[in-house]
Amino acid sequence: MTIWRITGGEGPGAGERAAPRYDIVDYDSRLLRIAAASSTPWVQMTGEIDVSNAQGVSRALQAAQARVPGDVHVDLSALIFMDAAALRAFALAARDLHEEGRLLVLHTVSPHIDRLFKLIGWHSAPGLVIHCRPRT
Repeated sequence: MTIWRITGGEGPGAGERAAPRYDIVDYDSRLLRIAAASSTPWVQMTGEIDVSNAQGVSRALQAAQARVPGDVHVDLSALIFMDAAALRAFALAARDLHEEGRLLVLHTVSPHIDRLFKLIGWHSAPGLVIHCRPRT
């Protein structure tokens, strides 16, 4: 695991509340970067998630689950692509959290990713909440 300090104020809720400091990088590759905030339940995913890095997503979500006691929140505002392997990683993480009485909350989901969740039927997976859905 690599530790980086990111001080640009980026993150969910900017302007509404103090943005989390993404100070842990759980995964970093050519396609995808996953940063977490060690003092909050937030994870930020930037880039593309596909079958080549879905295992990294699963590991990052498991790490976030172990790091914080409550719900896990994922900022997807900078995610541009997701395939079925990624959907499965999110659904399985949500299931694991649900078994503990917790939630996986996805924030700022793009319209095409929201549609993909609905097409496959995993938008209603136990423990999964898609928050800040795009306007239709």
